[in-house]
Amino acid sequence: MIRKLFPILPILAALFLCVTCNPKGNDPVVSDTLTVNPESITFEAEDASTKLMYVTTEKDWTATPSAGWIHVNKTSGTGKTTIEVTADSNAEKDRSGSITVKGSNTVTVSVTQKGKNIVTLVPIADAFDGNKRASTTYQLLIYSFADSDGDGIGDFKGIQSKLDYLDGLGATALWLSPAHPSDSYHAYDVTDYYSVNPLYGTETDFQNLIKAAHDKGIKIYMDYVLNHSGKGNAWFKEALADASSPYRDYYFFSSNPSVDYKNFPMLKGTTYQSGEWKAVTSGSPKLTISKTKEDITDGKATWNMYMWNDNGDKAVKFVDRGDGTYYLVMDINGKWGMLVRKYADWSAGSKFGAKEKNLTLKVDTPVDLTPDGEDMSFTGSGRYKIELTNVSTETLYYMGCFSDWMPDLNYGDPAQAESNACFQDLAASADKWINMGIDGLRLDAVKHICGGINSYNNTSNQTLLDKWYQHCNATYKAAGHTDDIFMVGEVWDNHGYERYYYKGLNSCFEFDYFGTLTTALNGNASNYVSTVNKFLSEHTAVRPDAITSIFMTNHDQDRAAESLSKNLAKEKQAAAMMLTTPGKPFIYQGEELGYYGTKGGGDEYVRTPILWDKAGKECAKKGVNNKVDTGMLTSSISVEAQSADASSLLNVYKTFSRARNTYQALAEGTMTAADLGGDNSIGAWYMTAGSEKMLVIHNTSTKDKTVTATFDVSKPVAILGTVTLDHDALTLAGNSSVVFKL
Repeated sequence: MIRKLFPILPILAALFLCVTCNPKGNDPVVSDTLTVNPESITFEAEDASTKLMYVTTEKDWTATPSAGWIHVNKTSGTGKTTIEVTADSNAEKDRSGSITVKGSNTVTVSVTQKGKNIVTLVPIADAFDGNKRASTTYQLLIYSFADSDGDGIGDFKGIQSKLDYLDGLGATALWLSPAHPSDSYHAYDVTDYYSVNPLYGTETDFQNLIKAAHDKGIKIYMDYVLNHSGKGNAWFKEALADASSPYRDYYFFSSNPSVDYKNFPMLKGTTYQSGEWKAVTSGSPKLTISKTKEDITDGKATWNMYMWNDNGDKAVKFVDRGDGTYYLVMDINGKWGMLVRKYADWSAGSKFGAKEKNLTLKVDTPVDLTPDGEDMSFTGSGRYKIELTNVSTETLYYMGCFSDWMPDLNYGDPAQAESNACFQDLAASADKWINMGIDGLRLDAVKHICGGINSYNNTSNQTLLDKWYQHCNATYKAAGHTDDIFMVGEVWDNHGYERYYYKGLNSCFEFDYFGTLTTALNGNASNYVSTVNKFLSEHTAVRPDAITSIFMTNHDQDRAAESLSKNLAKEKQAAAMMLTTPGKPFIYQGEELGYYGTKGGGDEYVRTPILWDKAGKECAKKGVNNKVDTGMLTSSISVEAQSADASSLLNVYKTFSRARNTYQALAEGTMTAADLGGDNSIGAWYMTAGSEKMLVIHNTSTKDKTVTATFDVSKPVAILGTVTLDHDALTLAGNSSVVFKL
């Protein structure tokens, strides 16, 4: 028996010892202290998950949420317990609460929940102090901008009356279309460089405009045409009439241009283009009308008298006497308009008329005729002899690369242009306007001055332009200015050629800019900053004081809105992007209103007059020969309507122009790319000037885009569209933009 019990003896001994140590047989001691883990719980805004909270205690406990949005599955119990915690969805701001757990002691568990916290940003720009920091230029067409006297043609007083509008648009300068007299509505065929077009007002009116603009901090730039004059210019008329005239050398004349063009210094390095040389008959015949009883003649000479009245027109041929004189006899009753032609073909350039306009011919009073002269009139009753004497003519050719009514000007050797009579005459005319107070010049067609449309010499053009710039700048300085005159050239070519024209001028239009902008607006803004900076750096590499003139389109191109498919969202963002880009931006008349149109029906359709009021009473339609698209020019596109609409395109221009004028960094800052995540549709860059730094962000996509705001978003100064902030998530709606001051 003892042997059988032996294996369990150790166990019995252990039990004996245990009973001896705890004679009453109580449970092991457990701490009464209450602990809760975790002591903080965080929910997301729409977090539907369950969080667990562990309560450890021996005693009774209670759990009480501090807010109705916090829920627990157990509010009381005894001993160790697991509690499930949930939260309601939160569409508001961030919120916080707690759960109080009480037992032998009290533990408070913090509960927080993020809200959607979406804040729609509104601009809080600094107040504009009236000091315009930008260099924004408004291109306007005098003839179709604003009409002050009701004749349907824009004028100087009309512009002056709208200076408040231009000032509100943020303009710091105006580029006026040619202000000189001309024979066309657009005035690029100047007939007198020393005068202003009487259709636009007087010289005093022009002076008053300059002063009034200056009072508002707006400069005036004149459009100057150096490539050619008008065919009606007195220089050209005299040059045609008299081979010994000093004005003959102001143009390119030749009886055999295919050979002679090489002898013109300005045309060296170019090739002969037959279509750019126009035939004309030169000479100065004398016309005399006298009473006669001779029989009516039936002439057969090439010379003829072209006549017209209200009943029609006719051409009567002269008789060739064989001694260099001609005559005809005819009955004239009533008033007739008259011109003399060597050939019946109007394209032969053989028209001769009076030197003065509206000349009335008188009996027995000889009149000297001039090539391409003015219409004459004669009123008679009876039979008359009309005689042509001093008929010594020749067929010449003159260079008119753009048109036969725009003869090219000849400045001789570009390297010595300052000693050329034609150059000196043009320069003297520019001096007049500079001394009157203008601030700069826009130079037309500068690529074609030394050469023509299809053949030109870039080096010669740059040399000539440098001569012109230096002369005008010296005049500008002598007038008391401490800065340099602004002079921008129309070099209608790609950046690779245009940049070298900074050798002659301090600014040129960057014709590649709008293509760069369009690419960005089509959702690929990844290269926008690098391309713009390339324009800037390659210009300053040629000329340290280079001013890059950026623009969308001008009076010679289809409208920007047309190129953007009349997409208003893109038109608005195009404005916002251009006005937050370095350089000197140009806004073309009507662009700020969303004007569209193509040149297909004529240039007038891209030179549309401004519709100032909804009723259309103030609209200079006659200035463009009444060629307007009435389907576009409706009350909704007027200045009156868009001024009242805070979301209009006009007000987008005003908003971003004001920001550019307010902040030096936007006006003249250095542009550097901002990396906001690599989305190609996000165009983002910093603009920095001194201690001032701005962040510019454009979402060029049509969809919402979100970037992480690792930057200061406390001061948005200009906004296009809708921009929201949710914690550090910055969301730009499609085609929205924002500028932050950092």
